[in-house]
Amino acid sequence: MNTIYVTDNGVMLKRLSQRILLKKDGKVINEIPVLDLKRVVVFGNNQISTDLMKFLAGKGIEIAFLSMNGRFKFRVVPETSKNIYLRMAQHHHYQNPVFRISISKNIVKGKLVNQRNLLLRCQRNQPETNIKDAIDSLKTSLQELEDKASIDEIMGAEGYGSRIFFKAYGKLLYNGFKFHTREYYPPPDPVNALLSFGYMLIFNELNGLLEACGFDVFLGFLHSAKYGRESLASDMIEELRSPIVDRLVIYLINKGVIKLSQFTEKENKGIRMDEQAIKAYLSNYEKFMTASFADMKTKKQTNYREIIRGNVFKMENVLLNNTEYQPYIFYS
Repeated sequence: MNTIYVTDNGVMLKRLSQRILLKKDGKVINEIPVLDLKRVVVFGNNQISTDLMKFLAGKGIEIAFLSMNGRFKFRVVPETSKNIYLRMAQHHHYQNPVFRISISKNIVKGKLVNQRNLLLRCQRNQPETNIKDAIDSLKTSLQELEDKASIDEIMGAEGYGSRIFFKAYGKLLYNGFKFHTREYYPPPDPVNALLSFGYMLIFNELNGLLEACGFDVFLGFLHSAKYGRESLASDMIEELRSPIVDRLVIYLINKGVIKLSQFTEKENKGIRMDEQAIKAYLSNYEKFMTASFADMKTKKQTNYREIIRGNVFKMENVLLNNTEYQPYIFYS
């Protein structure tokens, strides 16, 4: 087990030897061994003992605290890498406009290719959908991306491609779920809530890995430096959105795993999932992240958690050895 999720409110997490003890209303509800554990994600109003926090930090296990609707609060991380040379290389490359434009193009290319490939796969599986125009438009956007000469132009191409993708995305959803456009916080409808929740999960995993490896998480290349924004994870999540979250949300909706009746509207907080929907989401997210499949390029068995880790090491190699960043491609 790589990740454990605590979704019930009122839970106390304590250490019991080499195990995590979960108690609620004075009763033990679970005991979890820390063997192979990488992170603990705590939702809602729960508590964790300082003894357990110190123990987990010593084992290199991250703890993330989120609101019940998945909004990130804070994270307790183990000691990070002392690789100052990586940070120096990262800052050096940020000052190089040629490098920034090159890597930003590759990041956006990965995102647009993966969005298009997901639509191609869905068109095969759902031939009744009318998404050919979106598939063709994304192909044109990819061709036009090569001519972009600034970060602003590249960001514009990314935004345009995403609008095309999400306009088609709503046509892929069944069981009464409606989706028209991507909106962020607060999510105005169930589909946006599901997408935001999944993106948050990947972002936190990715950001924790980047921090542990010694990157400056606030310095990205596509997303410019902005106070308080962890821009590097914002860059590196782009190519992963469609293969993992966009695909997972289609599965959750169309298979009836999560239903419209499990959403409520909270004043000034948008649409929120109920506790059972959150548990179903997390269970299926873990299955998606750990399911083994053959990599189309290497033919070796892998999973999405390994791909995320591999992307982090790939970025390290790019910065230290001046190689070209090649995004992960999800094949249709």
